[in-house]
Amino acid sequence: MKKDYEILIATQVRGKWWRVDYVNKEGRMEFETVEALDAQEAISITGNILYRRYRTSDKKSHNKNQ
Repeated sequence: MKKDYEILIATQVRGKWWRVDYVNKEGRMEFETVEALDAQEAISITGNILYRRYRTSDKKSHNKNQ
């Protein structure tokens, strides 16, 4: 299964807020801002967000084709 995104880096913005940069399936660099205690947790949370986002859009397009 090809991934629809690739997480690149997590950068602490302020306090518990992290900016997580990723490349989406079109090849554009984007970011999510999440609240987490450390970089690993920020990457994990962002991975869950992106998984749900792209999984949902794939299901919607699949249902439209039926």
